Amino acid sequence: MATPKASSPRTDWKRRLKRWVLGSYRLGVILAALACLRTLPRDEASLDPALILKLSKEPIPAEVSSGDPSDGHYPLLDGAGETVGWATSTQPQAAKIQGYSGPSELMVVFGADRKVRGVRFLSSADTDGHVEKVRGDEPFWRQWDGKAEAALGAPGTPVVVSGATLTSEAMARGVAARFGAEGMDEWFPAALSLVDIAKAFPEADRISESGSNGIYQVFKKNEFIGTVLRSSRMGISARGYNGTSDVIVFLAPDGDRILGIGFLGSRDNEPYVSDVRDEVRYADGFAGKGVEAVLAEDVRVSPSLFTSGASYTNQAVVESVREMLSRHRAVEDAKGFPWKASLAFVWIGLGVFVGIHKVGNRLAVRLGYAAVSVVAGLTLGWMVSQDQLVGWGMNGFGVRGILPLLALTAAALVIPAFTGRNVYCNRICPHGAAQTLAGSLVRKRLHLPPKLHTALARLPWLTLLAIWALAFLVSGIPFARIEPFETWSSGFVAFIPAAILTVGLVAAFFLPQAYCHYGCPTGALLKFLTASPTAWTRRDTIAAVLIAAALLRVLL
Repeated sequence: MATPKASSPRTDWKRRLKRWVLGSYRLGVILAALACLRTLPRDEASLDPALILKLSKEPIPAEVSSGDPSDGHYPLLDGAGETVGWATSTQPQAAKIQGYSGPSELMVVFGADRKVRGVRFLSSADTDGHVEKVRGDEPFWRQWDGKAEAALGAPGTPVVVSGATLTSEAMARGVAARFGAEGMDEWFPAALSLVDIAKAFPEADRISESGSNGIYQVFKKNEFIGTVLRSSRMGISARGYNGTSDVIVFLAPDGDRILGIGFLGSRDNEPYVSDVRDEVRYADGFAGKGVEAVLAEDVRVSPSLFTSGASYTNQAVVESVREMLSRHRAVEDAKGFPWKASLAFVWIGLGVFVGIHKVGNRLAVRLGYAAVSVVAGLTLGWMVSQDQLVGWGMNGFGVRGILPLLALTAAALVIPAFTGRNVYCNRICPHGAAQTLAGSLVRKRLHLPPKLHTALARLPWLTLLAIWALAFLVSGIPFARIEPFETWSSGFVAFIPAAILTVGLVAAFFLPQAYCHYGCPTGALLKFLTASPTAWTRRDTIAAVLIAAALLRVLL
């Protein structure tokens, strides 16, 4: 019997190079498809006056009509035409805040006192199951009630909904973004200068920003002489008559006494801005006051500013000052990595290890890690899905908030492309792990007839093609309903995903990895990355044709 010839280092190098080149092409096809989705035209959303009246009727019962918007705020008017509140959308600022697979839009309703009377849901590009879970959670929607507009952009830990963490956190961050947490530097881009603080610190020769949170330390020949707080860099967007202002507060070295305030700029109307600016310059009512005394004042009757004829602008300045002092006074605990994110990275790293190392082939290790993945799926609810990928392609994504999901997706796509090993499907995916455990409990397995097996094995590929074709042709389709994954985090909220999950798991007791082989379009996508890692296949040709068609769709 002839002994197989050992491959030479040169042959191994060529094979490895072919794998990398082909893997790069296949990964590039997926990224190109996402990029094409991103370039498709979008309909610009705007608040419908009828919807404003409908959703604000409960928080503002007296309101009977809405006026023309100003700076994105719609005035709510009573029968006499008097303003009794305002309504505004979290868009466009929230458009870049990504949930599980897309951004959301909420409406915030204010009373005449500029305090929140209610937050209402408008729309979401996120998965239906997660959105429905958030919509039914009353504590989530009550977290803003009674808050002043100036406080809405404050960073911190919002109330989130268990089982829909990414979706609810994105909605909450969208509210914060709308009211100053992001984008304020675009409105007031100029850096703080020595000229700006000369009113309180004429002898200062250096300003040092403490991090990037709008708190500055002032020095004279390396001696600390005071602190400056800046509203636009602290994410404070208190709207006056028609816009927000950039206010600074000067504090004594001890931090307990106010030396005065400054007015760097405003998006509000004249002559209100000039009136307040002159008041701040020549009759600063905050100078010499204690921080505690100002925080105890009633904003509506604050004696700190007396500008007549500019009540809204005046009130916005006072609110901004109070909010800056409140945030500066608050002692925030040092925040480490959230526990969910920490656990997610451990789970992903361990999955990559057992998926690549030979120790992962041991039955005990394989079943043990499968149990870990099931627990991770139930507690974290983060899985790679077509709805998520299509959503990222259409809406983009940010790293903050979804970093573990981004790492999970990178592991699912990059590792098989360059190693030929589908570690996500084989080890990490909680749904695949649940099928592995189910199959281990029954010794007698069913074996489908070859023709039936071949026919059913084509279903994931056909589903994958249908999903991406519809994504390019029709927007707004909830692709999460085609896969069972959102049921892991949101529960049995949506019928179709829950039914797919149930049928797939029951079938896995008798057919090894039943859903993986005969139903999963995401599994088909990952198989595209691993199949024949050193040889061009018919699927590579089909992928090239489809990308060419997608480019034509974008260009035409």
